[in-house]
Amino acid sequence: MKYFFIILISFFCLKIFSQTSSWNQLCKLDQRMIHSSGILTLNNGETFWTQVDNSSPGVIYEIDKDCNVLRTITITNVPKTDWEDIAHDDMGNIYIGDFGNNNNNRTNLKIYILRNVNQHTSDTISAEIIKFSYANQKEFPPHASEQNFDIEAMVWYDDSLHLFSKNRTNPFTGYTYQYSIPAISGDYKLFPVDSFKTGDGPMVFFWITGAAINQGDKQLVLLSHDRIWMFTEFESSRFFQGSSRMITLPTYSQKEGIGYAKENTWYLTDEYFSTLGLGGNLYEMKLESLTDVDDNDVIEFDIQPNPASEFLKILFPDNKEEREIKIYDYMGKLCMNYSINQLRNTIPMRDLANGIYIVKTISKNWRKTFSKKIIVIK
Repeated sequence: MKYFFIILISFFCLKIFSQTSSWNQLCKLDQRMIHSSGILTLNNGETFWTQVDNSSPGVIYEIDKDCNVLRTITITNVPKTDWEDIAHDDMGNIYIGDFGNNNNNRTNLKIYILRNVNQHTSDTISAEIIKFSYANQKEFPPHASEQNFDIEAMVWYDDSLHLFSKNRTNPFTGYTYQYSIPAISGDYKLFPVDSFKTGDGPMVFFWITGAAINQGDKQLVLLSHDRIWMFTEFESSRFFQGSSRMITLPTYSQKEGIGYAKENTWYLTDEYFSTLGLGGNLYEMKLESLTDVDDNDVIEFDIQPNPASEFLKILFPDNKEEREIKIYDYMGKLCMNYSINQLRNTIPMRDLANGIYIVKTISKNWRKTFSKKIIVIK
């Protein structure tokens, strides 16, 4: 376990801000779409369109807020390899990214354009095709240290599609690369136009699995399994040159779909993970305005010792309100849950197996910000 400790020691004191004024699991997705990897709405959140990655036919689904399937449309003229995100423009056209590339060895990367979907009455549709390749990729696959050619995130903005890489480098560098491509049929070679470092790792917390944009307020959101990065105050499509903030989410799961609806309201989907029985849900999230959150409201705490063995002490600087302590394993499974209102708290650890665990402290009212730390049990 000492190797995990060395890798994560710089992560133990990471402060992560929560600005979710509400977080609701709306419903369980239909069995056909429990591996949803993207979501969008064309009518401000009345209904949603979603697609599945590589484990279903070439179909998009329209669902409501109760996860009822309203329509299915089959795309008839294209093969399906790995559909990883879905986006739309301001004219109601939908774009499907067939660019999943886990092994960084694909040479048939495509984006499909579906015109005027809301006005389309048939249950089949023919797609226009965008083909592309990475001008900076020379090997298929490249060396492990250069494997940053997987894409799971896409938005439409300013007449172009913008793609964000899912970093699979080993050792992990933490960078996501932005690529821009015209939103019209063609065959393109893409160079990175910008990059952003999400963090040093572990990889599963800091790789990018989805994206969405609020065009009216100029907010770009990049998604990972338990957090988002929001970019504001940018010029044109230079998203990473504006202001940025990382926001934690209340749950850890394989989140891959996010879409903006209206008035700070976003919708998310996660994939079902059968081993732990997690995911396969539709969520509604409301975010507070960045200007409404005071960094001084963060619930700071300390943990001792780290690594821990039989007991863990959790220390707070004040006891003004009741808090919850949640301890998750590395895969996001909740292992312990305590309600506390004391300055010093001792929690037994002897029932936990050796491994890496995440400790979250959460205000009971959820409007407070909170922080979380990683511990090692040995």
